[in-house]
Amino acid sequence: MRRLLLLLLLSLPIHSFAQQLKAGFDPEEYLSLLGLPQQNDSSAKAFSSKDFELLHISPEVGLFNKWFLWKRKDGVGVIVIRGTVGRMESWLANFYAAMIPARGSMQLNDSTRFDYQLAADTAKAYVHAGWTVSLGHLAPSMLEKIKEMYAQGTREFIIMGHSQGGAIAFLARSYFQYNKELPKDIVYKTYCSAAPKPGNLFYAYDFDFITRMGWGFRVVNSEDWVPETPFSLQTLKDFNNVNAFMNVPGMLKNRNSSCDSMANLFIIN
Repeated sequence: MRRLLLLLLLSLPIHSFAQQLKAGFDPEEYLSLLGLPQQNDSSAKAFSSKDFELLHISPEVGLFNKWFLWKRKDGVGVIVIRGTVGRMESWLANFYAAMIPARGSMQLNDSTRFDYQLAADTAKAYVHAGWTVSLGHLAPSMLEKIKEMYAQGTREFIIMGHSQGGAIAFLARSYFQYNKELPKDIVYKTYCSAAPKPGNLFYAYDFDFITRMGWGFRVVNSEDWVPETPFSLQTLKDFNNVNAFMNVPGMLKNRNSSCDSMANLFIIN
């Protein structure tokens, strides 16, 4: 019996004995992630910390999307996905809110096709089109760097994003789950900060399942209107009092034509 137990212990991967990530929401861990630069190259390169080392900054791709790769002092890889920036293309990623199947393929440009699966039930689960396009542009470099770190011994990753970055973080976690190129013994923990809704209810069920037992979190301020978007079953009256649409009714009343009203609605931001 003792020999059998010894053989079983020896057959376990070495990293099983040294896992750094722990299930459950960790306020200090979350705050440390919020402190990482998330906007541009210069702020990331200038950032000084004894706890994090900057390994990679992606180029701006797609709808002005970007991500940063850090390594925590305990060896955990940290993927930080940038949120919305002051460019029309970046906002279009938010407004292109059509729902598409959670499994499919899209032609991103003349030479790049993005094949994706973001849920197990691909018949009922749907996701946000704009953020899926953003993920499609970011995914190749993410896969490359995860594989590189895995080859060097890293088996644990945190995925983090704020606002639009949080929505893409949802989808990135799902993409890694169902991607056949990545090893299955990687441990992921996800913090989606102030994230809007990345998919329908069946997508939410799937995300909840793959991050069960405390491995995925959506952190929101109850007074923030961003997590209440995009529109689903709610009306303008259902949003928090301070929101991007609060002046729309008055603006519509001041317009003489329905065409002007619709145009004004789309240029409000």
